[in-house]
Amino acid sequence: MCSISASKDKEVLLKLIELNRYRGEESHSVTTYLHQEDCEEGCDGFHLKTQLKQYGPLNVESLDGEWDYCVVHQQAPTSKEVNNTDLATGRFIHPAQKEKSYLWHNGIIKEGKFEGDWDTEWLFDQTLNESLSEVDGTFACMLNHDNDMFIFRNEISPLFKDGSSFSSTKFEGSEPVIPNKMWKLDYGTGVLEEMWKFETKENPYHFGE
Repeated sequence: MCSISASKDKEVLLKLIELNRYRGEESHSVTTYLHQEDCEEGCDGFHLKTQLKQYGPLNVESLDGEWDYCVVHQQAPTSKEVNNTDLATGRFIHPAQKEKSYLWHNGIIKEGKFEGDWDTEWLFDQTLNESLSEVDGTFACMLNHDNDMFIFRNEISPLFKDGSSFSSTKFEGSEPVIPNKMWKLDYGTGVLEEMWKFETKENPYHFGE
């Protein structure tokens, strides 16, 4: 089990981190962004400031400093390091990275239903190719791509929202993110803009009408 906590409000983020600790603390990451608007072409959006990946429980002092948005991932890994290099570099600590894009994932892709060593890396490819309907497993994710932040989940993985704050565990004032849609986050208003739709490949809890 893993968790995602994200907010532009540090006090809210601290509460979400504590709320989600029970979901796993074997490793964690803290990724901070600066947000810019109305600047030169190509400048608008979320710009990476810092990223920290470590084993063990998160120390909230790592959230210190000036930032506009922060995504925290706390993890009980479903993939195991396969060699000393992976262990040393924390390869399987979220987020997965492709060039300047990052994907945080809570969930697990069924064994034998993905290629490679890490289901999150494979899920990243399916996301960028808009092939999420083919993914057999559970996922609730945040994606930073082309300086924009995106949020999505299928029907069987939790993710809750209040404004620009997100959590894998329900929190006061929050509501579930509507599943099976790729959403783009408006930083200022917290509004989610629908980008495209997908299906949950297999939902064992759905019995139809």
